[in-house]
Amino acid sequence: MFALTFRFPASRYHATPWGRNVNEADVAWPPEPWRLLRTLIAVWWRKGNRERWSEDDLADLIDTLAETPPVYHLPEGAIHSHTRHYMPQGKLEKGKEKTTLVFDAFVHLPKDASVVVAWPDVTLNSDLFELATDLAASIGYLGRAESWTECRAIDQWDGEVNCGVAKSSDTGTPVRVLAPLSPAKYATERMRLDESASRHRSRKNADTLPARLLDALMLDTADYQKQGWSRPPAAQEVLYTCATETVPAVVPKIFVRRRTARNENMPTVARFLLAGRPLPRIEDSVRIGELMRLAALAKFGWSKDEATGRSTPNAPWQISGRGPDGRPLRDPVHNHAFWLPEDADSDGWIDHISVYIPSGINDGIRAQLDRINRLWLAPKQRPGSEGAASGAVKEWRLALEGFGNPRDFTGSAPVFSASTHWKSVTPFMAAGHLKTSGYRGECIRLLKRRGFNTENVEVEVLKEISVGGTLRRATHFHRFRSRGGEKQPDSQGALLHIAFPEPITGPLAIGFGSHFGLGLFVGVNDIKS
Repeated sequence: MFALTFRFPASRYHATPWGRNVNEADVAWPPEPWRLLRTLIAVWWRKGNRERWSEDDLADLIDTLAETPPVYHLPEGAIHSHTRHYMPQGKLEKGKEKTTLVFDAFVHLPKDASVVVAWPDVTLNSDLFELATDLAASIGYLGRAESWTECRAIDQWDGEVNCGVAKSSDTGTPVRVLAPLSPAKYATERMRLDESASRHRSRKNADTLPARLLDALMLDTADYQKQGWSRPPAAQEVLYTCATETVPAVVPKIFVRRRTARNENMPTVARFLLAGRPLPRIEDSVRIGELMRLAALAKFGWSKDEATGRSTPNAPWQISGRGPDGRPLRDPVHNHAFWLPEDADSDGWIDHISVYIPSGINDGIRAQLDRINRLWLAPKQRPGSEGAASGAVKEWRLALEGFGNPRDFTGSAPVFSASTHWKSVTPFMAAGHLKTSGYRGECIRLLKRRGFNTENVEVEVLKEISVGGTLRRATHFHRFRSRGGEKQPDSQGALLHIAFPEPITGPLAIGFGSHFGLGLFVGVNDIKS
């Protein structure tokens, strides 16, 4: 066998995936075989002893390692984090130097942790192993230049493989990894593309399809982009399955500071009584949750940027759910506001709305929430029509019941109950593309990200639930945000029953749209039959 071990002295690994912008703050994890082989090539050109090792020797090493995808041992406890920098652009705007926000994403590794990349079926001859050993020892960084690394080549390793090419029986987390084609597959692909170019009398592929795989890996990214390739023709995407514990959890430090800085004496819940005829149905929870947020934003007011003409809310991040850059917060612990419509008497109509802010409701936020006394919904105008919209304005009155913490409302609000069994009030929507484990696996994944102990947690998918005495399926609920530009990976949704080994205290709202009433659960013992 053959393996490379990497240790990162700074405990950080920086690498932007192929085809992604650095400001998407994503990290290519695990380190892709494509990147590894290109690193070996770069080291040979910059530091290699080319009098001892010829380019043909390097080509033999690359061909051998590209023959089969490697397997990995990845350390547990990695964290996907980032820093933010406002970089000067050398231009003045309104008398000030113009800056642009840049994200620097990385995987933070446990101290002294090692990443092992192994080719179990590869045995190098003595000359190639010496070449690989020499190149590995000369690698100073992997990925971006900030990823300082110490690398060794070994021919014996009996450690645990926790990330490998996906199989149908795997139950871990799937990850797409960029890898080089094998020499034979590359030759076939090159022949196919050359024939296609000849038929169309095009020279587009000539400069980006060299004869050797080594030469194809040596090409610069600009060469591919110039020829219009969305991906290097010598590369392929390979689906890997990694143990869930090795997939970096997204825990930006900025949110950890906000959570720990909360005054424990601050309330976290503002509960309102909703009145009007008719009351909105629980099936329209997401619409009412969005209206409640808009009502709160209106109390803080808006500021208009004269240069762009855009209006931005003056509300703090706890209310707006947006960071300093104006983008939605990507907060795994979800410290900003949940706008939760409630059906407290289980008759199918929304009669309360609770605003739950885990980071705490300070005096400034409390003063503005106290001013909300109504919700209203204007009638929609038909596309292409002129004049006033038809229909009546829907309006509901709000009365503040009080501020407090979840335990203060346990008796009157089922969403704040304490129970081991929790049942869907509104459909649970996947926050990402569903894996082979389906809604059960997605629910467990999101509970784990929220900090719940998911050991021995059981999740059952329900066909329907009772809403005011009427059986309803997930498709009977409104399941979409009004913001058309927001990506929604799941349009179906599911109704779930979650059983915890120990009682937990609500509210429990997870998944897409959970801040606006989707994915809301109540303690089963508190649901009236």
